[in-house]
Amino acid sequence: MSKIKKSYVNINSGQIHYRYTEGDGLPLLFFHRTPSSSIMFERLMLEMKNDRPLFAFDTPGFGESFNPGGMPSLEDYRDWFIAAIEKTGLDQFHIYAHHTGTHIASEIALKLEQQVLSLCLNGAAYLTFEEREIFQNNFTAAVEADEEGKYLIETFNLIKTLFPTFDPDLVDLELRGALRSKVGRNQAFTAIWKQDFMKVLSKIKCPILVMSAIDDFFIDQLELIKKDFPLIRTAILKESRIASPELQTEATACLIRDFIKEVEENN
Repeated sequence: MSKIKKSYVNINSGQIHYRYTEGDGLPLLFFHRTPSSSIMFERLMLEMKNDRPLFAFDTPGFGESFNPGGMPSLEDYRDWFIAAIEKTGLDQFHIYAHHTGTHIASEIALKLEQQVLSLCLNGAAYLTFEEREIFQNNFTAAVEADEEGKYLIETFNLIKTLFPTFDPDLVDLELRGALRSKVGRNQAFTAIWKQDFMKVLSKIKCPILVMSAIDDFFIDQLELIKKDFPLIRTAILKESRIASPELQTEATACLIRDFIKEVEENN
């Protein structure tokens, strides 16, 4: 039986939905990729359910969180989550973030340097300004609905490419996330390509672990991070493309668990 519970927290801009498991010790917070939601962390949360309290948030525009208007900045996402964290009563905590979540989590760690004890980033887009512009210019916007429903097939075919092999359950979940976040996807991607992640990463003071699947889009960035920041830990997971929390669950949990344990022992 699942030990994962769900709840909402009210902030000034709307409601933020989250999944959580209860436990002892300092909490671990999860921030998800685009176009998924906190549901992507369910396997990982069940694997780690006896470790400590776990909280996985839906980014505004995704899952069951509120839909923001306009084009939010990363500072907007950061401030929404900080408000949610405060309302949830969390003081000090660790963070694990995946892809889009890494950009949001890095801003949170920079702002709450006394509260964020460690930062685990999976699939970090450590890119130059020119590289970010290339990604932005090649961004595939959500396909608009048409009378024949062709947009469903087009979206489905795109989602399939995100996984190393066809996994019907994961493709279905990712497809549902993509259809729900047609606006949110564009908002989130626009925000992250504007962030100077290299600069933000250089200012974060807490211990950092950066990991990536061997076939992830951003695997090449791992070596660059190691070169530029020798104190940052790095780790490589087996083939899973964007879905290492789901397909390499035990290995991901071990990396997070060991890193957090070392951080807490050294504090």
